[in-house]
Order: sequence, then C-alpha cells, then structure tokens
Amino acid sequence: TLPWRRRRGPCLLFDPSGTVPTPDGVQRVRWSPVPACARWDDALLVARALVGATRPLSESPASGGTDHWRERAEALLAPLLHAAALSDEQLPAVVSWVDRRQASKALGVLDDAGANVAADLLAGIATTESREQSGIWSTASGVLAGYRSQSALASTVDPDFDAAAFCQSPSALYVCATGRHQALVAPMVVGLLTEIRTAAYDAHARALRTGTGVPPAVVLALDEVANIAPVPDLPSMVSEGGGQGLLTLACLQDLSQARGRWGPAAEGLLSLFGTTVVLPGIGDVRTLEALSALAGEEDVLTRSVTAAAVPSRSGPAKELCIQLLESAGRRSLRSAQVPSTITTASRRQARLPVDVLGRGRPGMAVVVDERNTVGWVGLTPWFAHEPWRTMVEGPARLPGRAVEGGKGRGAERTYVR
Repeated sequence: TLPWRRRRGPCLLFDPSGTVPTPDGVQRVRWSPVPACARWDDALLVARALVGATRPLSESPASGGTDHWRERAEALLAPLLHAAALSDEQLPAVVSWVDRRQASKALGVLDDAGANVAADLLAGIATTESREQSGIWSTASGVLAGYRSQSALASTVDPDFDAAAFCQSPSALYVCATGRHQALVAPMVVGLLTEIRTAAYDAHARALRTGTGVPPAVVLALDEVANIAPVPDLPSMVSEGGGQGLLTLACLQDLSQARGRWGPAAEGLLSLFGTTVVLPGIGDVRTLEALSALAGEEDVLTRSVTAAAVPSRSGPAKELCIQLLESAGRRSLRSAQVPSTITTASRRQARLPVDVLGRGRPGMAVVVDERNTVGWVGLTPWFAHEPWRTMVEGPARLPGRAVEGGKGRGAERTYVR
C-alpha cells in the first residue's frame, strides 16, 4: 500500500524495536506515552492500556490471581506518568523510577502541582506493606519491559508524533515489529493506538459541537490484532468507534485467538463488525460452528429407491421367494426385473457445514454482512487485478517496499489510517 499512500499524503513509520528498514519516502516517528498524560484522567487511560496489553494469550481474562497485581500496577503507573508529564520528564525517567522503586521525586512533583488524587494514590502505594509493594513494583516493571532496550527508549526521546494533527491529516502511519518482538512492543503499540483513538474521538466531538465539517474517519487496520495490537477493550472500541470517527478493521487467525485475549466478549465480535470475511483454512471448530449456525439450515430433497429382495443365486431359496411374490398377485418374476419403489422426502441440513467452511472454495471467501446473511464471494488478489496492482506497486515495481505483515512473512504491520 505504500506507493499509493505516498500519493495521498505523508507516510510515517513507528518501529519501537528498531529492526524494520525505513523505505524511501517514509519518515520515522518517535512516540512516548508521557505527553498524553498531562491530564490525570488521560493518565489513567494510558496506564490501563499499557497494563492490559501485557496479559498473555494463555491467561484467562477473568483470572483473579493476577487481576489484583495488574490493577495495582495501573494505580502506580498512572501517577508516575502524570508526574513525568507535569515536570517535562521523558519516559526513561519513568522507567528508572520503576526499576529503582523510587516514588519520592514523582510524589514531590504531584504535591507541588496540587494533583491531590494522583499524589494520594502514589503515597498509598509507597506505604503499602513491603511484600505487596514489591509485587506492585515488579508488575509495573514487567509492563515497561519493552523499554529496556536502547532502541525502544530512543523511540520515546523528544517524541514528534502528534496524534491530534495526525487525525486531521491525510497521513498514513505504519506500526511495525518483527515476530520475535511482538510481545515486548505490544504495550507500546496499544498505548499509541489509545492516544490516536482519543484524538479521533475529540476531533469528531469538536466538529459536532462547533458545527464544522466532520473530518474523515480514522481507519485502524490491525493485522495480527491479538498479538501486536491487543487493545484491551477492542469490543467496546469497535462498537462505539463508528459513530465517533474511528473505524476498525481487525485480522485474526480464528476466534480462538480472540477468546484467549478478550474472553467471553470475543463471542460477540461477529455481531460488532459490520462485515466479516472468512478465508479457507480455519481449524478452530468453535469458530466454524458459529459461522455454520449463522448460515442456518435449508431443506434438501432426498430420493430413496427400494427393490424387492430376491436372492441372487438360483436354488430353493430364490424359487421360494418368487413363488411367494407371485402368489401375492405380482406378475411373473421368472424373466422380469424385480419391481422397485422410489420415495422422495425432505430433510433439514446445515446450509454451510463445518467441513465446507473449513476447506472453503478455490478463489472464494465466505462473507457475513451486517444482517448476518452468509454467502460466498469471489476474491480478487491484488497482484492479478487492477486497479489494486497499480495501487500497491505503482506504475512500476518500486524497490525497497515496506515488508508486509502476515503469517510467515517477516514483520507484522499495523496500518493506521
């Protein structure tokens, strides 16, 4: 998509891992969660997003054993980030406070600024019993684990990405990370998306309030959303974003990924998204059963043929059967064919059985629309059809194109707008 997007506006790259080459004509950007935490309410949202993105896929969303530590880590990070924003500190200072378990400087900043709620929260944690406090600091340090690398920290110094300006521009932001860095950079990606989401909501609300034209919606195209962009409240964002200037396109291997990340809320994803495209190769039975149930059932006519049972071999048994049938009024069976009966009946069966959905059809995909109507549509691979081929490659194939995301193809990419 890079050649086409470059014709529309600036193309930006956010790569906190520092491992993705920068294509020609693309500008690297630096982003930090600190500037977005100048308001206490925003600091709470940023801390929640950072902590929520660190929950492993294998862990239940409702596991009470770790919920306590995550909630306490949020309560610690929010005032630290707020203090850093108020004192013009950068994220490396916050990482240092957490790793050294030092709350005194941030507490002094909050007291001087009159941020009483944040100061009280931080002071309460600082006076917590030592063993519990150790667990809180350790959990917070784990949330910031992605910032232990020099390249990640460098991407936060003197941040130049302005989410508000981005939402008002025709720019495109590519968020990239290689597969081995996904778990580490996920909190950073979620924090960035949370800031963009807030800016998009604010721009839309401001336009409605002032009567000015509503800006074009910001589109979040999230590939491998359960891994690189595990927004904790994705279901809520999808359901409310459409009416507030934010559209979400999310790609999953199957719904088992969603269940592992978002728990019971994942069961409603098929209802929240206006259109769902299902490609062949899904192996999760629950996903296939849900799609098959949406497609419903249909009546299928069946025909059965029955024939009188006459032994095939000659002998006393066959002779006896023939005599019995002839005595019942049937015509001679010694030289005629045995009569048969044809019965037609109707039975109910799945319109799209599980095995058919799993295998798919060559060159086709299953589509579920906003009315839960399920059907087949033909696919148009970009490399074989115009105008998509020209949009992706340009008039001529361009060297140094950005590595596309996807299974087994190097860097995973989250494309914004």
